[in-house]
Amino acid sequence: MLHHVTVLDSTSNLAFALAQQGAAHGTVVQAEQQTGGRGRAGRQFSSPPGGLYFSVILRPALEPADFPLLTLVAGVALAVGLRQVTGVQVQLKWPNDLYLVDRKLGGILAESGPVQGALPEFVVVGVGINVATQPEDFPPELRGKVISLAEAGVKISPTALLPSLLEYLEKAVERLEKGGKAALLAEWRSLDYLLNKPLEYDSGERIVPAIGVGLAEDGRYIIVDYSGKEHRVMAGDVKLARM
Repeated sequence: MLHHVTVLDSTSNLAFALAQQGAAHGTVVQAEQQTGGRGRAGRQFSSPPGGLYFSVILRPALEPADFPLLTLVAGVALAVGLRQVTGVQVQLKWPNDLYLVDRKLGGILAESGPVQGALPEFVVVGVGINVATQPEDFPPELRGKVISLAEAGVKISPTALLPSLLEYLEKAVERLEKGGKAALLAEWRSLDYLLNKPLEYDSGERIVPAIGVGLAEDGRYIIVDYSGKEHRVMAGDVKLARM
């Protein structure tokens, strides 16, 4: 079922409420604009008109260890879907960003519902993609850091893009349910934006200069600092080093 709203604080807020009321696996909430969209670590996700903003309720049959991989699997689905539908060479920046020509095209945020036994009752995957937005639609501090499909020369509406991306997402989750974890992680690695690039990892305590090595089997990101020490990152910010 699709719930379409013109303006909403957050599609994930409504999807979460619907899931708590028993909404089925695959239920979608879409908004043309969000006033309170959020990203990782509580950051605001700018959501002006012209973007594709939606959240999907998932109730997948997964092992507990595989639930944290849903953000990465969603990233693969959306990047591959965007490449197939639009032809643009979208990449994935660990853990949850879609990148295009060194700028952010979109973001993904997975949030789990209440845990029953060892498993969450549901997961809400929220997605924001800059489709027809223009630089002036964003706050000044984001201009030059974000990009839209329109800026990349792709003319498509958010509504026209949604069905294909939902299909790719549904199939990717099914693959994970059926034991396709290794293949999905391999696909993620083939789209890795940070691979072999000089990085800065903010652990919350210090900044670690490093090189991106790639994705570990458990979804953590592997970096090697300039002393040769390997770090497996589970939390914190990883970004390109400032030149």
